[in-house]
Amino acid sequence: MRISNVYHPRCESEDGNHNPHDVTNLALQRPAKQSSTHAWTGVVTSANLAVDGNNGTDFIVDKCSCTVGGDTNPWWLVDLQAVYSITSVRIFNRGMDEWGLDLSDRLRNVTVTVGLTESDVNTPCGFFAGPGTLSQLVVIDCPTLPQGRFVKISIITEYLTLCEVEVLGYSV
Repeated sequence: MRISNVYHPRCESEDGNHNPHDVTNLALQRPAKQSSTHAWTGVVTSANLAVDGNNGTDFIVDKCSCTVGGDTNPWWLVDLQAVYSITSVRIFNRGMDEWGLDLSDRLRNVTVTVGLTESDVNTPCGFFAGPGTLSQLVVIDCPTLPQGRFVKISIITEYLTLCEVEVLGYSV
């Protein structure tokens, strides 16, 4: 399932009419990178897998992004290629995989930040305490509507796994 235009209540005027700013999944097919990339037996879990438009949550079948164990404070970053106001970030957490593993609780203490340059992605957007659950859709709202070109997701433990990330927002 691909989302191109998404209704978001924050983009509505006081009288309930839609604001001319339709929010869009700004991250779809955009360049992404992460602090490390987990790979084993031919399965490479690169950052771009989190913005490929596949919302499936089977780690093996649907191919999620994942950092390596031992990578403390791992992060994932997407370049939106233009400056936008960010309304929310949606994370599709991993579900049960074909091996029967439930590692969904690794998604915890998630911080989302926004920045104008790749070297300065420090403007707070939101936080998810977790822990995540199987195939959970985590919606992190950005109440201050930060503006930026880069969006970063980070955690303070190892193994950051993202099956899909949607960054919602509108042009400034």
